Amino acid sequence: MLFANLKHLGGFVMLSAVTPPGKEGLPWDEAHCSHIGPHSHDPKRLGCRIDPDALAQWSHDISKRWKRLHNAARNAVKRKHGRCLPLLLRAWEPQKRGAAHVHPVFSVQTPADVMLAGAYFAELGRLAPRHGFGFVGQKRGVSQQVMAAGRAAAYLSSYFVTGKREKATLSENAKNPNLPRLLIWLTPTLTQQTGMTMRSRRRCRQLWAVRVGLLPPPSWSAVELAQTILLAGAWPAVLRGP
Repeated sequence: MLFANLKHLGGFVMLSAVTPPGKEGLPWDEAHCSHIGPHSHDPKRLGCRIDPDALAQWSHDISKRWKRLHNAARNAVKRKHGRCLPLLLRAWEPQKRGAAHVHPVFSVQTPADVMLAGAYFAELGRLAPRHGFGFVGQKRGVSQQVMAAGRAAAYLSSYFVTGKREKATLSENAKNPNLPRLLIWLTPTLTQQTGMTMRSRRRCRQLWAVRVGLLPPPSWSAVELAQTILLAGAWPAVLRGP
């Protein structure tokens, strides 16, 4: 879905990462790695994790806090610059230590767009602590990245499909109680142009099952059936089966 929609979009996108707070807000689970002995906590190398009670408490309203943070940053940019770019995509991913971080993504076509997206990320960084989040950006001082839309689709979706290195798969993340229920959000402005949504993909798979005799004909309206046939023809890969 990401590849099809972002390929249709074309051009470039700008993205960053909004991280959870550090050990001051999310303390380590000392019992989890006590067998190692005295050490500096390292979730990647040593498998250290956040205290589960602290993590559950921080995570239970994470979607609401993110929405408030996003709206506050967007309104601040509007006040300063007169407008703010519409959010293109938002994707959640868990860190190795257990807490979630989120990638907001914008479509950028001009230098002015890049400036507005950068202003938004700056406001996120300023406001994040007020809403229980940590710093905005990535390691080694990289606060935001501009990349081709297709590359962004690969970057955001690779670990969702089969898991990338030690990253969890989409099915594992979907069952993670410390992540929001809606892991990936893509603006309807784009999906309405392409017709490519998770629902339409499921219907294409159902249509394939009907064509090979695995399922009876669906009880869709004539319009829904025509739309699904058109979409399946536009993306033949959905007809190849599981």
